[in-house]
Amino acid sequence: MPAEIRRIAKFLDIPIHEERWESILEHCSFEWMKKNATKSVPLGGAFWDAGAEVFIHRGLNGRWRDSLTAAESAEYEKLAEAELGAECARWLATGGEIG
Repeated sequence: MPAEIRRIAKFLDIPIHEERWESILEHCSFEWMKKNATKSVPLGGAFWDAGAEVFIHRGLNGRWRDSLTAAESAEYEKLAEAELGAECARWLATGGEIG
């Protein structure tokens, strides 16, 4: 995660203040986000009966593959490309460099 945070900050041209680095890592951790879910989930989790904590469930990459059908995945990819452009949608899907 630390390398990805630095890569994203570089891409966005956002300086990282090293004196805040440990706090940045803490606030980006799955544990912090789950504990503070109402701060980071849309509308504080109002859409979920059990609250925001169920939105931030396990923190496993690719878990959507077990939840979405092939048709739903294809529709998502189509919408992502239409809204974001091919390059950005590819970056979102793969975490790869743009351009």
